Amino acid sequence: MTNSKAVTLVAPFRSATIRAFAVVMCLFVGQQASAMQQRGDTSAAAAGSTLVPLPVIFYQPETGTGFGGLATYYVPLSQGRAGRIQPSAFSVIGIYTVKKQIITYLSADMYLQQGRLRVRSETGYSKFPTKFWGIGNDTRDRAEEDYTPGSVVLNAEAYREVSPGWYVGASLRMAHRELLAVEPGGLLDAGAVDGVTDGTILGLGVGVTRDTRDNTVAPRAGSFHQVRAVLYDGAIASQYDFATLSLDLRKYFPTLPHQAVALRAVISGTSGVSPFDLLPQLGGDALLRGYYGGRFRDQDLWAAQAEYRALAWWRIGVVGFAEVGQVGAELKDFAFDRFRTAVGGGLRFLLSKDEGLNIRADFGWGLDVKSSGFYLNIGEVF
Repeated sequence: MTNSKAVTLVAPFRSATIRAFAVVMCLFVGQQASAMQQRGDTSAAAAGSTLVPLPVIFYQPETGTGFGGLATYYVPLSQGRAGRIQPSAFSVIGIYTVKKQIITYLSADMYLQQGRLRVRSETGYSKFPTKFWGIGNDTRDRAEEDYTPGSVVLNAEAYREVSPGWYVGASLRMAHRELLAVEPGGLLDAGAVDGVTDGTILGLGVGVTRDTRDNTVAPRAGSFHQVRAVLYDGAIASQYDFATLSLDLRKYFPTLPHQAVALRAVISGTSGVSPFDLLPQLGGDALLRGYYGGRFRDQDLWAAQAEYRALAWWRIGVVGFAEVGQVGAELKDFAFDRFRTAVGGGLRFLLSKDEGLNIRADFGWGLDVKSSGFYLNIGEVF
């Protein structure tokens, strides 16, 4: 199973940050495995284990500057096919931001059965002061209010390759969220929004993935298609009853040497009453750069992204992007003239020529409301 920045049970922009640094972990795993291969160490026993500590620094409008540390311990639990070493990784990450946000996570990423079975899990705690504008595609800037959720999450999933490029899997999603602070007199304080009540959710999911990308860190050819469904129900001890369905379609077209067009379409839907902060959301580092994370949210979401990526000189690259998206409570709410739009560009610095890993600096503008954002992170958005 290859890497993807899937939305998890934390807010999408928090998830994107965590997974960006997971990309760094995978880079070091891949480089270590390559070095082992070059030395001729083709057995799990010969490969041994390694601990890699790394500093963390990033910037997003939702967090300001964030910093912390990441430590990864990796060890080959199973020898891959054709003698290829496939190290498994166990990581701990701690992040603090200038906006007094705290994120701590433990994760495991294990390759078993000669790499055909991938098992991933993560657990952690976050205290994340952020903002809320209400529900819907037409919320006003003046509706902004502050709130602070505290969340404990546990996610686990297992995907097995059933044929070349095809993966089928199942997942467990659990989270407990409490609102530690809300703005007096706001919608959340008044309980005027569904899904405000503190509680625990528990869900079981299934998914199918088709992945033919030439590189999971910075793809320039191939495609990635994924569909996921998760059911949260009182019968399995969830305090909220709802279901989610998401479709993520990505396609990459090489153009001139060291240049490519990247396209993505996302559809996400929720039925039932979910916690308000788990509704599909637009904004932030993952969808609609230039809008604050979670600026628009509702039961359903449609979005599309396009990027042109080019290596300009030495290790310096440039990117231009355009993104559209909208949210709504029902299918009838969606229309072509209701899409929110963002455009922008950025620079890349290539850290590893072998893996294609970039430091990413993007600036996006929201064209429908007065909004912009600067993002400094690691790895491509998609």
